[in-house]
Amino acid sequence: TDGTFSNPSFTCSTAQQDCTEGSSPTTSKYKPVSMTTYPVPHGQTVTLECETGYSQVGISTQVTCDNGAFTSVNIDCKASCSIPSDWATKNMKTSNPQSSDYPVTHSTTVTLKCKDTFTSSGGIETVTCTDGTFSNPSFTCLYWWPFTKANKVEIS
Repeated sequence: TDGTFSNPSFTCSTAQQDCTEGSSPTTSKYKPVSMTTYPVPHGQTVTLECETGYSQVGISTQVTCDNGAFTSVNIDCKASCSIPSDWATKNMKTSNPQSSDYPVTHSTTVTLKCKDTFTSSGGIETVTCTDGTFSNPSFTCLYWWPFTKANKVEIS
């Protein structure tokens, strides 16, 4: 009434920023699955999953858009393992899991054995898949010459 404003009951603040494609939590190991377009609104949660050929090791699969940047990614995707080509040349084969079950996921333990007519020199015959690479077997397969077909002796 006297030409002046009374105290306003609000304050101005900077608008929260949305997350753009450049801030995407996408890598060659994982990708967002619960969103389809950018920008992702501030405060929205996005679910991540491992890409094909990787398995999840981390606890959380979600990130949140926080003022233009995604929160820390706590998902860890480890590469799967295929049968190494040198196992065949070393006369080794898998007995558990079977070759049709490959690739196997990170931390899978595989039992190896020697192919028929070969015998193990001893040592550990299990290997573990660690982020795309199997540990090295500590045995070799030796040709089992006394028991080849030509030298086979039958006992009656």
